[in-house]
Amino acid sequence: MLAGRQFATGQIRARAMGRPQLVVVALVALGLLIFVQVLRVTSSDVGMGRFVSRSPISVQQRARALAALSAARPDAPPRAPAPQLDGSQRHDRERAPTPNATRAAALAARARLAEPNGLDACAYEPAADPRALGAGPHEPPVVPLSDTTTCPGRSPFHTLLTAQGTTYQGWQARIMYYHWRKQRAAAGRCTDMTGFTRLCASKDGAPDGLEASMPTIYIAQLPDELIRSHFGFGVLNRPHSLKVLLQTPHLLARITEEFVLIAETDHVLTRPLVNLATRTTPAAFVFGYMHAHAGVDWVVKKYWPQGSHARVQPIGPSPAMISKAQLATFVDDWLAFSLDLRSNADAEAVIQGWVQEMWGYSIAAAKAAVEHKLVHDFQIEPGAHVRQLAPTFWRSVHIFHFTYGIEFKMDGTPQGVNQIGEWSLDKRHYGGAYPPLDLEPPPAGANAAACWLLQAFNEAMSADPAWPRSRAFGTIGWRRACSPPERIAAHPVASRLGGSKWTWAGIDGLEFVGPCDVKTPWGVGKWGLQTRSRLCDADCVASSIFLDFSGAHHTVVFSPDLATFESTRVGDGEKVAGVRAAG
Repeated sequence: MLAGRQFATGQIRARAMGRPQLVVVALVALGLLIFVQVLRVTSSDVGMGRFVSRSPISVQQRARALAALSAARPDAPPRAPAPQLDGSQRHDRERAPTPNATRAAALAARARLAEPNGLDACAYEPAADPRALGAGPHEPPVVPLSDTTTCPGRSPFHTLLTAQGTTYQGWQARIMYYHWRKQRAAAGRCTDMTGFTRLCASKDGAPDGLEASMPTIYIAQLPDELIRSHFGFGVLNRPHSLKVLLQTPHLLARITEEFVLIAETDHVLTRPLVNLATRTTPAAFVFGYMHAHAGVDWVVKKYWPQGSHARVQPIGPSPAMISKAQLATFVDDWLAFSLDLRSNADAEAVIQGWVQEMWGYSIAAAKAAVEHKLVHDFQIEPGAHVRQLAPTFWRSVHIFHFTYGIEFKMDGTPQGVNQIGEWSLDKRHYGGAYPPLDLEPPPAGANAAACWLLQAFNEAMSADPAWPRSRAFGTIGWRRACSPPERIAAHPVASRLGGSKWTWAGIDGLEFVGPCDVKTPWGVGKWGLQTRSRLCDADCVASSIFLDFSGAHHTVVFSPDLATFESTRVGDGEKVAGVRAAG
């Protein structure tokens, strides 16, 4: 309304002006138009030190938009093709995007930034030059360990990123290593963060291809039959890998620092780290769910007869800083206790699930009389329900541990306990494929955790020229709710599926049961109407359904006569054909 009044007033004034005045006004307007066009052109050249116009969007939003536009410039070099990797990651690799595809992605990113979102909820600080960190084992220079005079008081440590050779942990490791290099660069040449190695447990110790991206030591993982007998507890490979490293001289020789930081792939460093440990006192994060009590005393005494629950600290092996010599004193017990806790039915009654390996570490350390300094600000593990997070929360911690999904409705409120959000940033979505580039920003009203982690992901992925293309959803599309019956009845495809039976890849047994449930040869699942996302446009929504079972998401497109379908699995894009059998 205000703009309309101003325009109308301008018309009245123009009619009241004489011809010379109109000429002057026209020249001024033309000059302003040229000036605005110059601003539009030069603002995309911020990386070249040229003039940049002010904008009503935030600094973070502007940085994202400029980065996207820069990537779409005709003279920008295309992304290098992703290397072919061995093992489980090979199927995720595709040809590099074309310049047109890159430009389209940039325009889509700019359009999203024009909409209200949650990128102002945090004071995220990107690297000065993310592309300089890029891909590959290029680490910012530091003063060599052999120089003991230039950096007085320095206490170097080596980051050991414990990992397994899977797609799921591979993409996490690449994000973690990017942010480790970012913080090492920020710390300066006298940093304590001097070394980095991904300690990767893989089948027979075989490379998975990421050794070209970061320093890696491969350890033969525990036998498959042993893991199966311990109920698929793959995290047992962590104490196993560290034991092999510490007890294999030629491997240990590669870790030249006295101290190590035991890290995980889902750790993102928020600021530079200093060595928090000494030769006598290691440092570890305090886990609120790890406090020992009298009810677990008999479990402690099973492994440490002279001990007591009162001596067991509320810690796990990661994040922890410790000297190699001190860790070597109890690494055997750590592995042995973890194995037994996982297979002991009596102990399982009081210590369940994935914390068993953490208890193995804390009991073994207590038995060896190794007492850790408890570091409450070592890391943070926030989800959507942590509402009171300051925009600069990351400055008061060292690590963002994204162990929990961050789930929001599109109105910016938390989705609900144990529910996938309409906007969802959860590592578990990417078990078989890498996250796609340029994840959609959180909705306005989302907390600072969503804002910060989203930008940490996007920065690391976009800086890596070899980041694989992915057919997975971004942050929108993962919530798959049952559709209301009236919407099913109005849909041209879904309305005709109830009670129908189909084959799946030639196997009988797929049956649509009512408006939500589906039976398959591999168990029950869910089906319903699609929502629009980066993987499903308006035509897709009208002609397909979602079909989810056995932990996998599928988009199913039917022939017009509903005689056949083609399913595309979200993530790796695997296609399966189906034929109508009955109904």
